[in-house]
Amino acid sequence: MYPTTVITDLADHRDLFRSSVAALAPGPLRDVLTAVAYARDEAARVGATTPSDDRWRAVVAAAERAMVTAAERAVVTAAERAAQETTPSVLRLVA
Repeated sequence: MYPTTVITDLADHRDLFRSSVAALAPGPLRDVLTAVAYARDEAARVGATTPSDDRWRAVVAAAERAMVTAAERAVVTAAERAAQETTPSVLRLVA
């Protein structure tokens, strides 16, 4: 058997994580990590080993929104690229 190491969730580690997340630019990644932090903090407050189902649902919802946002961005980028490729380029010849 492998030895089991118990890792305690210390308050200073949570504060460091929160500070790191707060330093991120607003966006999908920050939203997902914020949801994870809330879930973890709730579990720590009530002394549970895992967050509640409601908190996990919030994490999943944030992750789904992040995926949709990324997919929308990819579609817009692809559409912009296609528009640029079909736009005729005007070359000016200088004699």
